[in-house]
Amino acid sequence: MLPRSGGDLVTDLQTAVAKPDASLARGTAIHPHYRLRVHLRVCKIGQRFIFLDLAASRYFLLESEAAARFAAFREGSSDFRELDWLCGHGIIEPGVPAMSAELPIAAARSLIDEPLDRPAPWMVAEALAVQLVARRQVLRASLMDILRPVPGRKDAKTCGPVVAACHIAARYRSATDRCLPNAVAMRKMLARRGIASELVIGVMLPFAAHCWLQSGEVVLSDTFGRIQNFHPLAAA
Repeated sequence: MLPRSGGDLVTDLQTAVAKPDASLARGTAIHPHYRLRVHLRVCKIGQRFIFLDLAASRYFLLESEAAARFAAFREGSSDFRELDWLCGHGIIEPGVPAMSAELPIAAARSLIDEPLDRPAPWMVAEALAVQLVARRQVLRASLMDILRPVPGRKDAKTCGPVVAACHIAARYRSATDRCLPNAVAMRKMLARRGIASELVIGVMLPFAAHCWLQSGEVVLSDTFGRIQNFHPLAAA
């Protein structure tokens, strides 16, 4: 957990388990000798910054003076006191600045909102089994382990049967905190068939986090209406 300093400068958003600022998405050389800590992902909403620590699977928020300090760092105008504060709170570290992780293109539609053929019963059974395994995986793995690229071809047109099977299988399970295991399970089933997809984590304020699976501009694991107000924060 990051230490607090100066009142509510750092607000910790504890959770088990995402439009970002363009310069954050593309990467900016913010200081020649410091960089954002490699395990952190960040997006800006208004004048506040939401961070996700992938190694700790934890979110935190910078606002007010703390947000101003990080904004100055991004602009390359930090003085040594601001750099020391950011280092002390584990937000930046010494090192050569690196390009920020790529985020997917903006979603435009969802397969779940479109008519899908009913999947074969054996595929629904496969989805149920994979969802059970995925639920256990997300309980013990960090988001850093979960957010690893999956090789394969990108082809949203061939995802329909898997999407339909996973959507039906999810109805037989508890709705509590199931977005991540459902997305992980669907991703595994697609990977078995040589199809690549991106797992996206998004946030919004007042704070809420959500995740979904995406192929190009097509959402696979959720409706378009459910995800469109979330700001993508991390993806792989």
